[in-house]
Amino acid sequence: MSKNEDKATQHYLIAQCAFWCSYGALNLIFMSLWGATLSPFLIILFIALSLILGLITHGFRHLYKTYANNWTLLKVGFNLVWLIPLAALLAQFILFIFISALITFFPATAAGAQPTSTGSMIGFTINYCIMLGLWCTIYLLRAEFHKRRNSEIAHWQLQAQLKENELQFLRSQINSHFLFNAINNLRSLVKEDAEQAREGLANLSILLRGLLNNDGQQLVTLREEMEWVRGYLSLEALQFENRLSTTIEVDETLLAAKLPPLILQTLVENAIKHGIAARRAGGQLTITIKKSTPTHWQIKVMNPPPEFQPTHQGNQIGLRNARERLQIAFGEHASLNLEIAQDVTATVEIPL
Repeated sequence: MSKNEDKATQHYLIAQCAFWCSYGALNLIFMSLWGATLSPFLIILFIALSLILGLITHGFRHLYKTYANNWTLLKVGFNLVWLIPLAALLAQFILFIFISALITFFPATAAGAQPTSTGSMIGFTINYCIMLGLWCTIYLLRAEFHKRRNSEIAHWQLQAQLKENELQFLRSQINSHFLFNAINNLRSLVKEDAEQAREGLANLSILLRGLLNNDGQQLVTLREEMEWVRGYLSLEALQFENRLSTTIEVDETLLAAKLPPLILQTLVENAIKHGIAARRAGGQLTITIKKSTPTHWQIKVMNPPPEFQPTHQGNQIGLRNARERLQIAFGEHASLNLEIAQDVTATVEIPL
C-alpha cells in the first residue's frame, strides 16, 4: 500500500468511527429527551447498532472498491436502491438476534426490555435505510471528487510529459542544425586558412562543451546565452572577416533573466545566413537587449536585408523552432516577431 493510500484509509476509518459514534450518541440523546431511562441495556443496544451499521458500510466500501470503482454514479445508485433496504433488514435481523441473546444469557442486563412490535421494526428499518443512504451519499461524493481530481492530475502530468518530450525533440533539432552549420563553416575554411580553421575548432569545442553541460535544461540565463552567442560570432567572424561587424548592447541587470537555450543564437544565425551573407559587402549585426515593460524584457536582432537570394534558402527550422520553444516555456506571455523594412528586425518579448 502506498503512502497516499495508507493516509486515505486512515482518514476513512476516522470518518467511519466519527459518523456511527455520532449516530449512536444522537440516539441516546433523543431517547433521553423523550423521557426514556438510559439503562445499560439501551446503551449496549445502541453501541451494538452503531457497530453493526459500521460493519455494513465497511462492506459497502469493499464492494465499491472491488466491483463498482469504475461504474458511473447512476449505475451505483441503481444498485444501492435494492442493496440499502436489504442491508437495513440484515441489520435489523442481527440486532434482533443480539437482543434475544442478551435476554437469554444476560437477563439482569436486559431487564425491562420490551418486545419490538412490527410497526417499530418497520420504523427502525426505514431509519437504518436513511442512515445508510446518507453514509453512501457522503462516501460516493468524496470518492467521485478524488477520482475527478486524480484524473485531472494525471491529465496535466501527461500534458507536461508530452511538452517535455516535444521540448527535447526541438532542442535536439536546433542543436543538430547549429552543429551542421558550424561544421560547414569550418570545412570551408580548411583549404583557405588552416590556422583559422584550427582556431575555429577550438572555439567550437568550447561552445559545444557549454551546450552539452546545459543539455536538458528548459531555461538558461541570458549570461549563458550571451557566452554561446559570442562563441558563435567568433566562428562566423573567421569566415566573414571584415564583412561582418557586430554591435551588442545588453542591460546588465537582465543577465540573470531566463530564456530557452539557443533562442538568441538562432536569431543571430538567421540574421547572418539570410541577411549579411547575402550581401557583397556584408553588413552590421546589432543585438539590443533591454526591458520593454515593467513585466517583460526584449531581445532585438537587426541586420540589413539581402541584396540577392542566398544560395542556401533553409527550411525555416530555426525561427519555427524558436517560436515553439518560447510557447512551451512561457505560453502566450512570450512572442517572436520578424519585421522586414529598411532593416530586418527580429524581436522577442519574454516575461521577467
